[in-house]
Amino acid sequence: MAGWGSNNKYALLGGLRGVAQMISYEIPLVLSTLGVVMMTGSLNLIDIVEKQKTMYNIVPQFLGFAIFIVAALAKINRTPFDLPEAESELVAGYNTEYSGMRWAFFFLAEFVNIFIISALGTIVFLGGWNGFLISLPPWAWFMIKSYVLIFFVMWVWSTFPRFRADQLMDVGWKILLPLALLNIALTGLVILLREGRIF
Repeated sequence: MAGWGSNNKYALLGGLRGVAQMISYEIPLVLSTLGVVMMTGSLNLIDIVEKQKTMYNIVPQFLGFAIFIVAALAKINRTPFDLPEAESELVAGYNTEYSGMRWAFFFLAEFVNIFIISALGTIVFLGGWNGFLISLPPWAWFMIKSYVLIFFVMWVWSTFPRFRADQLMDVGWKILLPLALLNIALTGLVILLREGRIF
């Protein structure tokens, strides 16, 4: 809406790229967490964390975690998935015509989005507030794990070059979506084998 509302062709192109990217990567992002939901049998985040007291979900759901990380990087529009605001092609993307506090709110929202997606990854795959080895308060474990994911996002952001638009769509639809569906199928098969329902 911001790209369309600013009446600028570069902002409109950035907005269209943002919508295409969001649709392409939102589906694998959600599907990557379904394996965890199948294993824990609950959509409640507290239940998911409580089931990770003995083993974090990153171990049995490593493929799901890898899909989650790549799709999360695309969701937060950071390099190598920053096509909606590709400075070399679209001036500044959907926020080209904005300045002052409106411009600042776009970037504030992006950094809040980075923290939220890192917190979600911590809860679903890294055991949330469950600690290991040393005794720390639960909030400290949660913040440490979240900041490790934030550090990883910043490291990828400053290291890798940008994808082309066609490569971005290919990764989302031809690689991540089939892998996410494969992860769901394998998780279901493992659950059926563990419960002895197949043979």
